[in-house]
Amino acid sequence: MKKVVTTVFIFIGVWFVASVLNGILCGISISVFDSGSFIDATEKVMLSFTCSFLFSIPLVGLVWLVTVIAQATGKSGHDLFQVVLTVTFICGLMGALFFITAMGDEFKDARFVAGLCIIISAMGGVMVFRKQLKAED
Repeated sequence: MKKVVTTVFIFIGVWFVASVLNGILCGISISVFDSGSFIDATEKVMLSFTCSFLFSIPLVGLVWLVTVIAQATGKSGHDLFQVVLTVTFICGLMGALFFITAMGDEFKDARFVAGLCIIISAMGGVMVFRKQLKAED
């Protein structure tokens, strides 16, 4: 039970770090590359923060669920970290594809850069907590 609770707190941290990083990166990339400018740069960054926090919840939940299943099957240390990193990349890719298809018409010039930012921020959130994920219990 302790592993599950610890994992919950780790993934709350991963979610927060990845969402903040994604909000900053996507907000800047949309502000720089999107010439449609229906809102100013500050509002784009705030919109990116809000969307990052809300839309990443299901993906972080999925990564957490796979992590708990991997822990239950005996994965720990580096093996567990590799599982988390792989699933995070796949979920980040799914999130990027969702953004490109769902928001592609609104942000035509920035959609691919913002999609890349989604993947980078997801991986960055996990990398911040690599020591905690690699810890042997």
